[in-house]
Amino acid sequence: MNSLLRFLFTTITVAVLYLQAGAQTNTFEVRIANHAVGTIEANRKLTGAAKSIVIRTRIQIMLSKINSDIVNEYNNNILTNARVSRVSGKTGEDKQTIVRRNGKEYTIIVNGEKSVLDTEIEECVADLYFAEPRQINRVFSETLGRFLPLKSLGGGVYELILPEGKKNVFRYENGTLMSVEVNHALGKAMFVKIS
Repeated sequence: MNSLLRFLFTTITVAVLYLQAGAQTNTFEVRIANHAVGTIEANRKLTGAAKSIVIRTRIQIMLSKINSDIVNEYNNNILTNARVSRVSGKTGEDKQTIVRRNGKEYTIIVNGEKSVLDTEIEECVADLYFAEPRQINRVFSETLGRFLPLKSLGGGVYELILPEGKKNVFRYENGTLMSVEVNHALGKAMFVKIS
């Protein structure tokens, strides 16, 4: 009886640890001019060969509100679907991107404009929230529907180069993303890991 209880306890413990290892959540505080203005919650779930990433951004700056959701689905580390929606409360501006794999190519719709990409997508911007991009020189932007150059600056620091020439800087410690410096129309914003 004692060995049966020990076996059940061990089996349950391993199952719980396995389920926890398959899911990961990272939360970042969004700061502008050193003031907290919102949060980013990045969730990744691994189930066998399938992976899903959901990133929810909620920002409130004075009377302006921005809500953004990114949902990526992968199979065998290849992107199969991505959906991005961004709603800006003040301007009422909605932006949407849909990426869908069809055989060896992707159909990409950015704000109603359709294009086709015939290269497999393995690394997306969303992946940068979960692992240091060692040996990677470009990532796919789910929001923009195109690949962006990624440059290692050394010491766990990487520069993501946007189409208009602006650069976002990702800083990692021991392979974990600790902060992102984002350059946008309102100036610089910092995403700082809080959990």
